[in-house]
Amino acid sequence: MKWKVKELFSETYLAKKEGGLTAYIYRALKWPDFHSHCGAPAYEVKYGGEAIALIRFEGRGAAVSALAAAARFPEITDLDLVELALWLSKIRTAASLN
Repeated sequence: MKWKVKELFSETYLAKKEGGLTAYIYRALKWPDFHSHCGAPAYEVKYGGEAIALIRFEGRGAAVSALAAAARFPEITDLDLVELALWLSKIRTAASLN
């Protein structure tokens, strides 16, 4: 795994990739298009000052959706976003066990 994610504040995370890339992950607001059917938690991935992806937890899995701004940052691929979702899932699971 190339990314390391740690919690900065409650539901705010810093993600660093080997090679120097830095992204932030924030709890997303409950906009109707993000949460159309349930109150599942969602997180925005921000890079370069723009939201580039949405990670939504549903049941035991996560859905990762790249936003239009992601096309401007080819250095962060879909696999990177999936890895960030895995990290976030791991952190959330560990927090719920405590």
